[in-house]
Amino acid sequence: MNFRKAGLVVVGVILVVLYFLNRHDLELEPQQFLAIRPISATGADMPTVIRLKNSNLLSSTIKTIHEKFYLNGVLLGILDNELNQGIPGLKTTEFPANIRFSQQDFLNALGPDSLNPGHADIRVEGEIVFQNLFTSGKIDIHQTGKITNEK
Repeated sequence: MNFRKAGLVVVGVILVVLYFLNRHDLELEPQQFLAIRPISATGADMPTVIRLKNSNLLSSTIKTIHEKFYLNGVLLGILDNELNQGIPGLKTTEFPANIRFSQQDFLNALGPDSLNPGHADIRVEGEIVFQNLFTSGKIDIHQTGKITNEK
């Protein structure tokens, strides 16, 4: 009988410890925007890297990533992934992604500076939905950065 009570106490203590070590939200690190590169006569893409830091002891699951990319205020592309992918605890995980669009959309977004684009401003809006062992959450994305045209 004492072994049963001791076992229940041990299980309870383990659950409490797991709860307190796995209740942190994931953190989005600044997103990297790489150079825009042509992929065909009329198309281009922009590689980007999404970095998520998991400060929990156990792994978390990334449910969805939804991002909208705006170049100089004009919608350039949408990234909408339903991943359901686990990421390890106590590490930073990278998700590479490519945003594809027509070169004409890119030039239209640049406006009068299309002949000499130099550096263009990009804004990313969206959300990342995740789930931990005991909780789930959402990261709102509001980031800005610079990209260069690589022709």
